[in-house]
Amino acid sequence: MNTDTLVHRPPYDMGCPVLQVTRGCSHGKCRFCDIQEGKAFSVVPFEEILEDIQEIAKSATQLTRRIYLAGGNPFVLPNEHLIRIFDAVEERIPTVNSYGGFARIDDFAKKTDAELAQLAARGVTDLTIGAESGWDELLAYMDKAQTARDLIEQGKRLHAAGIRFTFFYLAGLAGAGRGQQNALESARVFSEAAPDRILVVTLTPAKNWPLAADIASGDWVPFTEREAAEEIRTFIANLTCKTNVIASHDTDVIRFDGGIPQNHQGMLDLLDNYIPKINEDAARRMRNLIHKASF
Repeated sequence: MNTDTLVHRPPYDMGCPVLQVTRGCSHGKCRFCDIQEGKAFSVVPFEEILEDIQEIAKSATQLTRRIYLAGGNPFVLPNEHLIRIFDAVEERIPTVNSYGGFARIDDFAKKTDAELAQLAARGVTDLTIGAESGWDELLAYMDKAQTARDLIEQGKRLHAAGIRFTFFYLAGLAGAGRGQQNALESARVFSEAAPDRILVVTLTPAKNWPLAADIASGDWVPFTEREAAEEIRTFIANLTCKTNVIASHDTDVIRFDGGIPQNHQGMLDLLDNYIPKINEDAARRMRNLIHKASF
């Protein structure tokens, strides 16, 4: 297999085969990310993709229905290339009818409505998009190369095409004293874009991030653990769309999941119960131990 040794996947895609189609991220400039560090963006040669499809086919069963496309944002590829991959997969594994993977929101801005509909018809759905925040000032500072308007407009286009999608929300991204504003701005934007899921992850700065220099200079001040949890509470409290919230990452001090509107108040009650009990020192030691944070 030509698959990278470490492939990041959301929890709902952990059980399906992985097919490496790109490497690196086509943007690769975010100040808070090292997932694709050291990997210049490239397209995996089609011959290697065919080799991997053959390998996956050897262990495929009647339950092999979905393929996870690996790479920082594989859906930046032209539709013609993606369809060629899907055809090759389904020729060898005819049970497959669904494709997922990570994506940037601007991957879809580059596609027409007809192209999005074409992807939906071929089973592209449940995509995982690094939204992170809906606050334009923060997105610009972090060099995310997207805006709140992008998230809303492309979210609506994905819905219209019939493609389900998930947004990441990155708690703590705004730093100390700014989490509440980030939560309010993001809740407004996420509510309008209406992702089917929201994955809540708490920022854990690493020494090899560009953000580490901002921390060292004092330009970006780290949040407290309680501050991050209170930000998550405000974010959830102000969501008005129908969605599912999952806070299960090992960076999250308080872990939970639930649907909005049916579990909305229950999630807020849980946070209200646990936030006063947060042990700042213990939570920070956990974060440093797991992720070697650069606070």
